[in-house]
Amino acid sequence: MKYLFSFLIGAITAVAATFLHLFLPPFGIALAIIGTFTSIWSVGRTYRKSRFKIIAALGWSAIFFRASTFGAGKEIFVQGDNLGNAYFFLSFLALTIAIALPTN
Repeated sequence: MKYLFSFLIGAITAVAATFLHLFLPPFGIALAIIGTFTSIWSVGRTYRKSRFKIIAALGWSAIFFRASTFGAGKEIFVQGDNLGNAYFFLSFLALTIAIALPTN
């Protein structure tokens, strides 16, 4: 169950961050990055293992990669402009730092 909850927390965080990063730049992207970092970090603090942070990051990445590809109606949520590229880079930086921090 911990694996499932970790994956779901990562996926829900990615959905929220994807929609939030377009809202009122640069405040929306800052909130999305802070929320991503905080949720992944808190998963590790809750379950006391780094593997759960990695599972949550995988759930986050699955949603992010799906949001950055074209859908059935040719819609895309994370575009390849400056804002989308900044969101991509800063989010993965936040994920890396959150995973690297100790869990205790």
